[in-house]
Amino acid sequence: MRLLGPIGAVRDGQEIHLGPARERECLAALVLRRGAPALVDQLIEDLWGAEPPVSAVNVVHTYVSRLRGRLVAAESGDRTLVRSLHPGYAISHADIELDIDEFESDRRTGMAALWAGHIDQARDAMRRALERWSSSTALHGATGPLASRERQRLAELHLDVLEHFIALRMHGGEHLDTIADLATLVGEHPFRERLWMLFMLALVIADRRGEALMAYHDLRRCLQSDLGINPSQRVQRLFGDLLSDKPPTEVWDVHFQLTVQHR
Repeated sequence: MRLLGPIGAVRDGQEIHLGPARERECLAALVLRRGAPALVDQLIEDLWGAEPPVSAVNVVHTYVSRLRGRLVAAESGDRTLVRSLHPGYAISHADIELDIDEFESDRRTGMAALWAGHIDQARDAMRRALERWSSSTALHGATGPLASRERQRLAELHLDVLEHFIALRMHGGEHLDTIADLATLVGEHPFRERLWMLFMLALVIADRRGEALMAYHDLRRCLQSDLGINPSQRVQRLFGDLLSDKPPTEVWDVHFQLTVQHR
């Protein structure tokens, strides 16, 4: 099942029609419980929060009934993926392959390889993790509280993996190829200092020190105007070295550190 993008499901290479957006979100709410049962009241909270419709109980039962029909048709048999556990429902975690689980497994593999100093393996695992996403927004179109919380969690993990992947590409000498990506990312995440540092380092190693200094001032203005704070000491130390006569490779060697240290 796909949640890293619009909610969807595939069986034997064929897309399963899951119905309207709210019904797909109901299925996602069951799947996200990893096999744990969900009471109807919990599903109502997942889908609508504090302001459910008056007929919410009946609506949830209708959603599940329709989903069962579509999933059984996709199975070409009478096997029921959604089990009734009165007064609720559950989906066995063993019955589905979830792209979120695959993404998080790739991320863990990448971090373990990084800790072990296996840079190529770490970069490949991070690339696989990012390729799991069909768009940059998980559970796209889902509006309920559960989907919103899960989307926020996954967005943070996605950005963390993306930072690591870009850093690993830079470690492998792809400085010029990362500059455009980093310029976009710092615009999208202006308070993410590590992205700014990677951006500045990519610029300085490309002999674009002036632009690296401009990037620092852009970060400082953003933090001061929106949050009333200055860049961290680590960023300020990088700025000081950008102002010095140190050669680009020395600035790089001093400041470029991956998130975790190699053993």
